[in-house]
Amino acid sequence: MAITREELIKILAEADPVGLIAKGAPKTEYAREADAILELEGVVTLTEITGVFTVSFSEPGACSRETARWIADEMVRRDGSR
Repeated sequence: MAITREELIKILAEADPVGLIAKGAPKTEYAREADAILELEGVVTLTEITGVFTVSFSEPGACSRETARWIADEMVRRDGSR
């Protein structure tokens, strides 16, 4: 997968899994989570995406599976290498 960091940050801001953007946080608020997702190897799974948010926010369920599915689908859709 060749999605850029900037594009993944946009996807995460659109998904806003924890509601930070809706509360006025900058669009780059999820940059740390984007970096963690980009460090994953192979095909990124829903469990890995939800796990990144669980660890980052110390809260199980911080990112629902439905939101993780949307993020994963958008990552594939916006993959610049395709």
